[in-house]
Amino acid sequence: MEASSRTVRQGIIAGLLAGTALLIFFLLYDLVRGDPFRTQTYLAAALLDQRGLEPGGYLLLAYTLLHYTVFAVLGAAAAALFDWAGVPRNLFVGAAFGLFICSLIFYPALLITGSDVLAAPAWPAVLAGNVLAGLVLVGYLRWRDGVPRDADESARQQARKVLREGLVAGLIGAGAVAAWFLVADIVARQPFFTPGALGSILFRGAQEAGDVVISAGTVVGYTLMHLAAFVAIGTVMSGIVRQIERFPPLAFALLLLFVVFETFFIVMVAMLGSWLVETLDWWVILFGNLFAAALMGGYLWRAHPVLREELASEAIWAE
Repeated sequence: MEASSRTVRQGIIAGLLAGTALLIFFLLYDLVRGDPFRTQTYLAAALLDQRGLEPGGYLLLAYTLLHYTVFAVLGAAAAALFDWAGVPRNLFVGAAFGLFICSLIFYPALLITGSDVLAAPAWPAVLAGNVLAGLVLVGYLRWRDGVPRDADESARQQARKVLREGLVAGLIGAGAVAAWFLVADIVARQPFFTPGALGSILFRGAQEAGDVVISAGTVVGYTLMHLAAFVAIGTVMSGIVRQIERFPPLAFALLLLFVVFETFFIVMVAMLGSWLVETLDWWVILFGNLFAAALMGGYLWRAHPVLREELASEAIWAE
């Protein structure tokens, strides 16, 4: 119990530091553009539904409190998840966490509030700031972990294996979905329509199919988030698989993760724009994710012979 409380406390501190780093990043970004506090003012008015009022100190204060609350929760959740799943605390995980999780909160939050995404900070700055926040968050957790350099080599090897397997599984899943969408686009529309459409929604605020812009910015921007998402999911899957080897009934946790991910992805696409679901066809999206999950699961299944033995010997599927 004490260890869990310490993990949560460290996570909250890590989240607060990450939130501070992001605020400083956007302050410097706005100063370079000659418009100090533009980002905080815009986000405060948008997220707190005060777009019709003159921005003031109270609005910035309210937004800052909300900002730190969100990052404190993110930090606590990340610390607990990393401890439970055995996810290594390194810079790559931090960058992937920031790129995916923070961006996943930023843009949908604006879309939910009905804000003009085009008026938001340029997406390269958002992605860069989120990566910085992820690096700070995971960097602090790594520092607080306090693992000495001469610590057990076996533990370090296990951590590296989780990351390596997560990276490979993520690349397999991302590549599978990208290839499937490319084939579907070539057959039904035009190459790169799907990543272009998703990127147009995220970075240009597209409201209908006619607003879709297939460019390097929309395609590459979405592809980076797509890749980071699958690497993050692959790393979590790898960590869960290692826990299943120790406690086979946790196989249900992996199944639950898959169901939640599929539901979340479909809901997210629908939330981004109902026209997108109609344009892309929901079954195309669902099949692509099922295909990716099967390949990722197959890779992890082959990479863990102990898991196969445990699941074969334990009657975890019995009533």
